[in-house]
Amino acid sequence: MSEDPNVEALRQDDSNWKLGLFYASMRDRAPLIPKRCGWGWTINFGSPWTWLAGIVLAAVIVWGVFF
Repeated sequence: MSEDPNVEALRQDDSNWKLGLFYASMRDRAPLIPKRCGWGWTINFGSPWTWLAGIVLAAVIVWGVFF
């Protein structure tokens, strides 16, 4: 399975990494991407799906606390 070289270039671009830890690129549609260093995955904070999932998760937590 090979990825689009443009997506890989986005993921390697330093301007898309905030503080070297947080990845945010609206042009990369994937909500999860491989970490830059080490093992595992990180969240793409530029993806609208990530924001939607975060809002839903926060709403579930707030609902669980108050009800």
